[in-house]
Amino acid sequence: MFKWSRFCIVLLAIVLLTAGCGSQLNVANKPGTTGGDGKKNVKGKSILVYSGAGLRKPLEELSKKFQAETGITVELTYGGSSQCTAQILTTEKGDVFLPGDVAELQPLTEKGKIELQKPVVLHIPVLAVPKGNPAKIKSLQDMAKQGVKVALGDPQSCPIGKVADKILKDQGLLEKVEPNIVVRTANVSELFTYLALQQADAAIIWEDNLLGNDKIEAVSVPEMTRYIKTVPVASLKCSRQPEAAAQFIDFVTSEKAMTVWEKRGFKPARRSIS
Repeated sequence: MFKWSRFCIVLLAIVLLTAGCGSQLNVANKPGTTGGDGKKNVKGKSILVYSGAGLRKPLEELSKKFQAETGITVELTYGGSSQCTAQILTTEKGDVFLPGDVAELQPLTEKGKIELQKPVVLHIPVLAVPKGNPAKIKSLQDMAKQGVKVALGDPQSCPIGKVADKILKDQGLLEKVEPNIVVRTANVSELFTYLALQQADAAIIWEDNLLGNDKIEAVSVPEMTRYIKTVPVASLKCSRQPEAAAQFIDFVTSEKAMTVWEKRGFKPARRSIS
């Protein structure tokens, strides 16, 4: 009887130990839980990324590469920085934000909505005209000439609008140019359209918008190099996938990602301008 009792106790211990090991293995491999390396398994998760409209091309390429490498799906939504900020504050949804200028993060920072941020690339403003420069624009001063049609970004909606107004104001030209302004756009992509269709003779856009198109060109204005801005990437405190958001931020600021940014006409923020 004693031997039989001892045998039952040993058998019960083996069963419990086996069940415990099986439970640990299931937890370790369950998506979204801590794995054996102490990191969370975020494969199969999805993040929402807000972006300025001018960053569309590099971000679409980088998002595809990121998804292929990590298994994390990226949902991109584009708009003017003010529009994206309003959406974040209204919905309390989203994981990452890339505006056209680091200053555009200030409203969210003041409300405690930013978790962390990093510099990514530079945004360089240029004076742009339709191909062939039909209005013969040679300088910022020419934007004030009678009959010249000027397109500018809306300073309440997008960074390029704020930059353009700052440049013209510093040059004592804003009031002189205002009668020639035919449109104020919500984002830089719309400015490109006005130039390409020759509905405007001049506009201030970002240098990277010139890459790969044959419908617009830049006019050299050396003084505009003083107004270069930095594009940041920031994680949002309302993020439901903070680990995945952190991975995305590391990815878009990596050396590997910089080859994509540079291919699209951007210069890394950490390097000097040539």
